[in-house]
Amino acid sequence: MSRSQRLVAFGACIFISAICFGLSALYAPLLLLKARKFALLWSLGSVFALLGAAVLRGPSKLITTPTPGAAVYLCSLAGTLYAALSLHSTLLTALGAALQIAAIVGYIIALLPGGSKGIRFMGGLAASAIKRTVSGKTMPI
Repeated sequence: MSRSQRLVAFGACIFISAICFGLSALYAPLLLLKARKFALLWSLGSVFALLGAAVLRGPSKLITTPTPGAAVYLCSLAGTLYAALSLHSTLLTALGAALQIAAIVGYIIALLPGGSKGIRFMGGLAASAIKRTVSGKTMPI
């Protein structure tokens, strides 16, 4: 594929991904009633976003060194799609979506400098700054 073809394919995948994420956001208020539709649209948005990255960077670069977190995320993504499309099981779809969210949160924590210790440290700094700012003198009750 030429560079312009890859950019057009990337743009199309990201556009479809944005549509899927936007439609899933519309189902968020009705999450208890339409959990399968929400999880299906969210998972399809993730699939198209990953497909767009694979088209832009090349699939071999994404597959060469998979991390355990990426494997867990891809398995939970496939499981969510299978439960929503084939099994029509709301419980299994919700479980797959919860695993997806846990894998994403774990990946984000792993990307931060210091990991969970860094988050605790920054949280402690934020809490102490808030306690210093909000004292008995600034907010009388």
